[in-house]
Amino acid sequence: MKNRYLIIMLLVIITLASCKKFLDTSPSDFLSPKNYYETETQLNTGLTGVYVTLASQNLYCNNMLARMGLETDEGFCSNAAELVGVAGYNVSTTDAKVLGYWQALYAGINRANLVLENINKPKMDETRRGKIKGETLFLRAYFYFMLVSTFNDVPLVLKTPVTAASQDIQLPPTPAKDVYVQILKDMEEASLLVDDIKTVNFGGRVSKSAVWGVMARVCLYMAGNPVNDLTKYADAKKWAEKVMTEGTHSLNTSFQDVFVNYAQDKYDVKESIWEVEFWGNNSTAYTIGGMVGRNNGIRQNAGGDPSIGYSPGYLHPTLWMFNLYEPTGVTYSNDLRRDWSIAAFSYSGNNTNIKVNWATNQIYQRNCGKWRRENEIMLPKADIRTPQNFPLLRYSDVLLMYAEADNEINGPINETIAAVNTVRRRGYGKFLNGYGAVSESVKTITLDNGGSGYTSVPTVVIAGGEGSGATATATISGGKVSAITITNSGSKFKTIPTVTITGGGGTLARATATLTSITDADLKANNTASKDDFRTAIQNERARELNYELLRRGDLVRWGKFIERLTAIKTEVTASSSSVDRNNALICYSNFSERDVLWPIPSYEIGVNPNLIQNKGW
Repeated sequence: MKNRYLIIMLLVIITLASCKKFLDTSPSDFLSPKNYYETETQLNTGLTGVYVTLASQNLYCNNMLARMGLETDEGFCSNAAELVGVAGYNVSTTDAKVLGYWQALYAGINRANLVLENINKPKMDETRRGKIKGETLFLRAYFYFMLVSTFNDVPLVLKTPVTAASQDIQLPPTPAKDVYVQILKDMEEASLLVDDIKTVNFGGRVSKSAVWGVMARVCLYMAGNPVNDLTKYADAKKWAEKVMTEGTHSLNTSFQDVFVNYAQDKYDVKESIWEVEFWGNNSTAYTIGGMVGRNNGIRQNAGGDPSIGYSPGYLHPTLWMFNLYEPTGVTYSNDLRRDWSIAAFSYSGNNTNIKVNWATNQIYQRNCGKWRRENEIMLPKADIRTPQNFPLLRYSDVLLMYAEADNEINGPINETIAAVNTVRRRGYGKFLNGYGAVSESVKTITLDNGGSGYTSVPTVVIAGGEGSGATATATISGGKVSAITITNSGSKFKTIPTVTITGGGGTLARATATLTSITDADLKANNTASKDDFRTAIQNERARELNYELLRRGDLVRWGKFIERLTAIKTEVTASSSSVDRNNALICYSNFSERDVLWPIPSYEIGVNPNLIQNKGW
């Protein structure tokens, strides 16, 4: 199904090539409805042209992946060339990427308007007609959501221009609140028309669950800055709850597998509700690859090991993001999300498949690890294009949005605390042996006897207990083992493993392990003592779970914490030891100002539409 869908997408790219601009072109450039949309097939092709907007070079295919000024407290782009522009808060009103973002979204809006204006032309089954209308309404609304959340007031265009007269194409901006109202109106209508997730059965197409979940997100944005409509918290809770009670959705038992699935074109609609589809490596005419895992992957040189795949490794974490995973300041974390989201290794020489672990003080040098090209099964692995999909809505996000909305209404209660703890328990690997089964990690290793006669460091082996992956190192002093340090806590243990200490010339050293319990993953009492405490806990949990998925900037803006958090990161980076990546981070976090809460309206667009108003500070 996916391959056929993407072949159509390619045809639409060619068919709609003349529709690149909207607000600055005359109707003569548009696909004429007079000789099209006569059949159901043509209507579906038009819908596919709306979908293909998401896969634009200017959006999720390329520019938004680590290069679009979405850097916040979670990470930054460490490519010097990109820092002279939007990625380093060094953007101008003539920035090509910002212009491309604006134009791609309005092109998608125009395509949607054409479909909606001609939705009743073909003779066809009314239920199928309704599905096309619903998907189109939702996608148009989503494009407006992307625009209003980055530019604020934007022109609200709900029909194609009738003439080339200025009053038809040079539209003034609509207040952000009114744009949001239209977004929710379209999405709510769409929710009544599109199929449920079980019928759709793959994340590349809009379903009721996708609409409800994104509506929850939109309502949270409306409840926050700059609209500040607090009544929308109740609506956000309602829409998130509809996803939760739909009956299909649950978390994948493995956080890691969520992203392996994206690399291997596997759909898991229980967790991944909506995603941007890419396929192939662009080696044939019938593929449409993206740059997921290429732009935001683990660095590997072009021409390096072909089993890994090229990535310039643009995206790097902040020290704050790394330390947000508990425990802090140690070589391992029981939160398994940390070393998956932030790769704990590099490939030797950035040229092989040999993994070399980073030193504990090498944080800025690490890469985003969520989209690992080593997991791709499409061969050969191209340097430019990848088949990996990109998530737009995951079920863990829905659980966290539900908790956030309900906390603002009721404060911390058991039900919403449990929703957050479910996300955390999955992150800590508690479900790796299946829901309801025991799956623990090594929590401590106690040295029972230091032994004697040790002249070199002995080897520590942790085995048994039906788990794997746990490692530790020994320290010796005065011929005795003086300490055992866990370097990896492992996972899937059902019973306590055995710790064996061998070699080093000595004897009799013994140690005993203990395991974590499922409640070790849960929020602590101080995290839920008050509404404010729980709010902070949820905000931090969103960073741990959803980092690098292009959600953090919008979250910080709606919480009114964008400048506060970037200021804190600037202080942290300034105090850190010099390295190439740390120095690039300092460039990024030294450039931001209050104006960066919004992007500039592209000067090109203001030139062709003088009714547009530039955002403050630009």
